[in-house]
Amino acid sequence: MGILDSIILTVYTLAMMVLSLLMVLGAILPQWIQPALWLTNVMATPRGTVTVGLVGFLFFASSVRLITLAFRRQGGGQPVVHETSMGEVRISLEAVENLVRKVARSTKGVREVKASVRHGKDDLSVSLRCTVSPEVSIPEVSEEIQNSVRQYVKRVVGVELAEVQLEVENIANESRRSRLD
Repeated sequence: MGILDSIILTVYTLAMMVLSLLMVLGAILPQWIQPALWLTNVMATPRGTVTVGLVGFLFFASSVRLITLAFRRQGGGQPVVHETSMGEVRISLEAVENLVRKVARSTKGVREVKASVRHGKDDLSVSLRCTVSPEVSIPEVSEEIQNSVRQYVKRVVGVELAEVQLEVENIANESRRSRLD
């Protein structure tokens, strides 16, 4: 969910909360608040009619947006298709991301890995964000991760990676040995 969708959801939820509170107050204290009478008075003026129409349209549009967001397929994009003699094999990008994460994490000195796989026209690209141990050489570990990810994806998925981008996001505060002691 993007930032715009989060804002829409927050505003929509707050508006529904206020509206439901007014409905409850109208049911409990009918002499204190009369929403139907208030709405009738607002709708009596041309400006009020336009305002109510715009608010109604915004709520309708927000409802449609949130419903489509809720039911949108979370499949992770276009799958990787590998042709075999028996037919085609479809591999989701999420499955490839999990493979990439597994391989990168198995590299000595790597603590945490976040992976993202993008499907181009004819190729795959991988972005990795890692946290490494302070005792490793970052250039050596980076090259090892890139090579092992490239080879593993080629062997397991059957697709050559166009690029493997790596960002060392952080250096871990302590080594694994000192944490285990």
